[in-house]
Amino acid sequence: MQPANGTVPAALAKIAPWPAVVVAYAIFAQQVWRIAVTFWALDNNLIVDAVRNLQTGHSPYESKRFLYPPSSIPFALVQTPFTDHTLMRTIPYVLAVGVLVAWWAALKTFGFSMRSWLGIAGVAIVAVFEPVNLVLVNANWTAIVAALMSVALLLMSRNRWLLAGVAVGVSIAIKPMLVPLGLVFLLARRWGGFAAAAGIPVVLSGIVMALLPDPGLFFTKTVPFLLNGQDDFSKPYDSSLIAVLPRIGIDGPVVTVLRAVVLIVAITVAVLRWRQGGEERLRIVETSSALLLGTFLVLSPAFMYYPLLVIPMLVASIAVPGSIARSLWFWLASLLLIATVVRIYGLDFPTRKPALRESFKGTAWITIAGLMLVIKVVAGLRKPPPSPAPRGLDDDRRPEPAVAA
Repeated sequence: MQPANGTVPAALAKIAPWPAVVVAYAIFAQQVWRIAVTFWALDNNLIVDAVRNLQTGHSPYESKRFLYPPSSIPFALVQTPFTDHTLMRTIPYVLAVGVLVAWWAALKTFGFSMRSWLGIAGVAIVAVFEPVNLVLVNANWTAIVAALMSVALLLMSRNRWLLAGVAVGVSIAIKPMLVPLGLVFLLARRWGGFAAAAGIPVVLSGIVMALLPDPGLFFTKTVPFLLNGQDDFSKPYDSSLIAVLPRIGIDGPVVTVLRAVVLIVAITVAVLRWRQGGEERLRIVETSSALLLGTFLVLSPAFMYYPLLVIPMLVASIAVPGSIARSLWFWLASLLLIATVVRIYGLDFPTRKPALRESFKGTAWITIAGLMLVIKVVAGLRKPPPSPAPRGLDDDRRPEPAVAA
């Protein structure tokens, strides 16, 4: 059996020799090490410092920078016994493991090995992949969400929807970026998975709020702050429409209308993509990606590293004919997210306003990837949906990359 529609997936699926594997992981490891010994792990330290307020009887929400749900507090609380210096030097390694787990789950979903040429290429490229660098430099929990996202989609593709719901629920409890995936469970009529995804963060938040001093601060201070798009501290990095459009002269009601249109289009495309059926893994990945990409544009904030949630699965979907990863435009757009050597090593050109450049690049990639999914779904309306290939979803054997007899 040969990979369908050409030799590219077959070549990418081949197992690479050990020297190539070692080189790829060495490239990634040196980048993680450099970040761990150089940067301050700002985002994680802000969260942990806010949670340390509990030790003096104060609410974490008294800190302006603690913007996470109550259910996230236990995940920060376990870090409070450690010094800031210890966390600065260790958390980047934890998040790097999260990035690797996201890539592993994406590869496994589409039948690739971590030792395949595609697998090791991904490991090596993340050293110059700006979303990964930003997540590690800032020690942002998005890396953990990306890992749980890929694991959830892997479980969905194997018909383990309840476990997928648990993975999504834990992710939402940590950082509520995967809330839109609730629609995927509803489209699939997997009520147990939906209940787990919704119930875990709600129950955990309820328990934590019952124990918090002044829990109302979450609703009176943090939620309004988030709904207003945060402040000047992070707004220059925001890739959402409400932050980017005013910079090019589009403001006021026009922005509100455009956001509403994008939201409607994203939900419509996701529903249509699900109903079109076809290869089950690709249907799950593309439906989920359409929802998240639309959410990134509509809600604020949305940073350049948010595409990290969908890129691993979209790249690995190159195994399946018809995926957007088989389009040259997808790879040209992804060049926007490749950091230059100057950027990697902590230098930049101040006159180029790196924060604004970063936000525009994030917006451009999200928009291009979203439009590619829109075009694919619209094109699919003109032809009957393909019959799904028999995959034996309950079979524990490793799936192969998309093949034809």
